[in-house]
Amino acid sequence: MRIEFRKVGKDANSFELKDKELTFSGSFRRVSNSIVRLDYKLEGKLLHSCDGCAEDFELKICEESSLDVSDGRYNGDDIDVIETFDGFIDFDEIFQSEVESVKSDYHYCKNCIENFKE
Repeated sequence: MRIEFRKVGKDANSFELKDKELTFSGSFRRVSNSIVRLDYKLEGKLLHSCDGCAEDFELKICEESSLDVSDGRYNGDDIDVIETFDGFIDFDEIFQSEVESVKSDYHYCKNCIENFKE
């Protein structure tokens, strides 16, 4: 789903994208001439390899956050900003980026968590 940056208004609009067992949903609105804010929730299940034993397990995700999308180069101090240079906000790309961000963290299966406790 792509939305033209200039068509986003100050009133919040909702969105929802699904991929297998994951849902990326929330709202977006313009907060300045060049910034759109996304308030979102990423939830569902994802097959992931344990960082302890490398066995595949079902990772449950339930994260809420927000980020800003800049129409062009961003010159502020905030680090949660995605710069776009084609005049569009690509929600599919943001969805995949957030999933990859979750996957890049360390995640352990139940067996490894139990072994760490011993």
